[in-house]
Amino acid sequence: MIRNSLYIILISFVLLSGCAKTNTASQDVPEFTDAVAKALALQKEGNFQESLVWYAQALKIKETPQLRNGAGAALLSSGSTEAALKEFDRALTFTPSSPDIQANRGTALFRLKEYDEALDSFNKALSYNPAHAQALNGKALVQLTRKHYDSALILLIQAQKAAPEKALIKYNSAIAFEAAGLLEDAEKAFTQYIKETPKDAKAFNGRGVVRMKLKKYAASAQDFDNAIALSPTNGKFYYNRGLLWQKQLKYTDAIKDYTRSIAYTPDNGTTYVNRGNTYFLLDEKEKGCRDLKKACSMGLCEKLEAYKNINACIE
Repeated sequence: MIRNSLYIILISFVLLSGCAKTNTASQDVPEFTDAVAKALALQKEGNFQESLVWYAQALKIKETPQLRNGAGAALLSSGSTEAALKEFDRALTFTPSSPDIQANRGTALFRLKEYDEALDSFNKALSYNPAHAQALNGKALVQLTRKHYDSALILLIQAQKAAPEKALIKYNSAIAFEAAGLLEDAEKAFTQYIKETPKDAKAFNGRGVVRMKLKKYAASAQDFDNAIALSPTNGKFYYNRGLLWQKQLKYTDAIKDYTRSIAYTPDNGTTYVNRGNTYFLLDEKEKGCRDLKKACSMGLCEKLEAYKNINACIE
């Protein structure tokens, strides 16, 4: 029995709130105006570390909630989630009723897997602005983690209406449709997202998974090929393509992709289970037992025990 572990990656989006007007005295200071302009420009370019340098310069001259929020957004985008949360908390001491800052705080908490607190922040944002797209999206992601798929879909549809230009909401909608078992809807949502964002490897991987479940094997293979072409060192994509080959009884191809997956993602025990199974199907029992023993050392012993019970693997 092949383990049906599939990889689709959840992502959320951050609403980068620009710096609102500060008091006139601060605006008249050229150093302040210059620092703010450079921080925003660098942030827009994706140069978050340099952006943070200029946020710090501006904050030395004048602290505002907009600057704290902007710095938090830059930190969040650069992966410094805990530091970002501190900035959002500081910003909220000035403007606790800001839906943008509450939503950004919720996004940081979601990434830290503090789901109850994240939900509280998203709900606060929505209490101030019921059509706040980021808060709707974030709340939907919390519901997805709790497997409340109907609620997640309702929220994501509302988020799409509030911000149809936000492509990542379509991506998250595809995730929710797939989780709810609405595979045709998921395929359509992924396709819409890919049209807008044709270089996102995760989206091709996600659609490939959906198409595999729909038994559209040729289309699924093409999606995995595209995902791998865009991100050739992502072991999860090779794993999914290996599973596709195995479903089609293409065992040699499956072995190759599982091996590639292990090279790039060596800590995934499920790949060893699947490759071990495939070796048995090719009558390469020694290699199969070796893989299953490796999987067992990683906590996945069920398949090894099954083969031991029929004396196919001996200590």
